[in-house]
Amino acid sequence: MTDRSERIVDTLVEAFADLMTADPAAFRTKFRKMAADPFAFYRGSACLFYADVAERADPWADERTSRVWIQGDMHAENFGTYMDGDGVLIFDVNDFDEAYVGHFTWDVTRFAASMALLGWSKAISDADISRLVERFVRAYLDQVRWFVDQADDRGFSLRLDTTEGAVHQVLELAKLRTRVGLLDTITETEGFDRVLRDGPGLRRLEDASARR
Repeated sequence: MTDRSERIVDTLVEAFADLMTADPAAFRTKFRKMAADPFAFYRGSACLFYADVAERADPWADERTSRVWIQGDMHAENFGTYMDGDGVLIFDVNDFDEAYVGHFTWDVTRFAASMALLGWSKAISDADISRLVERFVRAYLDQVRWFVDQADDRGFSLRLDTTEGAVHQVLELAKLRTRVGLLDTITETEGFDRVLRDGPGLRRLEDASARR
């Protein structure tokens, strides 16, 4: 085993040891998925990403910008639609369970790397991938400057009335979805009862456990 392979294994074991002990079958499935695809590995190994970047010099982060709230697992598949606090359908980052205090550049770097991996998986040329990453970083900077110039930036959001193109289409499609439709994709009826569909990650409890 190479030094890099050993570091990967040690980092994953340290991060997931307790969870692997609690549910070995779930983690066998998780690691098989990660082994099958580079992007899936990237998604499932945020701990390795942070173990790496935490040791690197960061010329863009100072005493203030190295301790800000970051999303923590910023990648291209962690965006989607949901209703905000005012009941307005928006497009935004939709997964915050890895939120953390760290360098703002870690979010930027992790997202840029996810774009490169997705581009590679779709056989996009290196030159085009570089242009996509550059466009993302420039758009990020433009948005930060916009926030700096606003007296009150709380009203900003990507909504049906503020978007166009692909993001607008995603919002339009989301508007057609209903909670009943979502419920039907993950549940089914047994007589007069609605139960979760059998599938990966789900198991039926024995009667004694279900009554607890």
